Amino acid sequence: MHNSLEVVKFDSPFLQDVESSLQYLHKAALKHSFYEHLFNEALKEVHFAFFLNQQERVWRSLSENLILLSKLNYPRCITLLFTQNAQFSLTAAGSLSIQLDKFKGKIYKATAACEEYIAFLNTLTEKRLFLPILAAILPRFWLTTHLHKRCLKLNAHNHPYKQFIKHCTSLDAEQQTIRIIQSLDALIQTISEAEKTEIQQLFMDAALHECELLNEAYKQGSSS
Repeated sequence: MHNSLEVVKFDSPFLQDVESSLQYLHKAALKHSFYEHLFNEALKEVHFAFFLNQQERVWRSLSENLILLSKLNYPRCITLLFTQNAQFSLTAAGSLSIQLDKFKGKIYKATAACEEYIAFLNTLTEKRLFLPILAAILPRFWLTTHLHKRCLKLNAHNHPYKQFIKHCTSLDAEQQTIRIIQSLDALIQTISEAEKTEIQQLFMDAALHECELLNEAYKQGSSS
């Protein structure tokens, strides 16, 4: 088993197939000005609160979907993967919920981007096809892994969002990310080129949803 994402990225047939989408995800999400301002202590609280609210909702919905899927009659390795991912997602949602307690008294509705992302995941869950679901959740786990790595390099002392930085460093998603990639690498060997193209598009769609969450949190915060 590979012990780092760098090795997996180099060897992974699936990641090679979605290389352009992966580059987009890095540029548009990991390097988004939202995160730049958050880590540089320049992010306004209203942006941050909207962001926490969206992320908590998506993680919680994802956890519910994965719990449902883990109870279906899939191969044992897939069932175990869904169970682990559901537990991880629930932990992530719970941590964000605790951070949101600071903003009690304020009501934040789900933004359009948040609702669309959840609907996208719900639709895939309803179809019960585990390969598309794995492709669609990979961008979220990939981003979480790389945010973890970035936050490990930060000094959170006296940072206004130090709880979020601690949240990121406590969420070590790398092993889960590697397991998802390895499953995708095995599964795409068994499908047609047309099906492979559909899977690649789902990965890109999920990446777009991730970026839109950041865009809309910024937009909503600015208009508040």
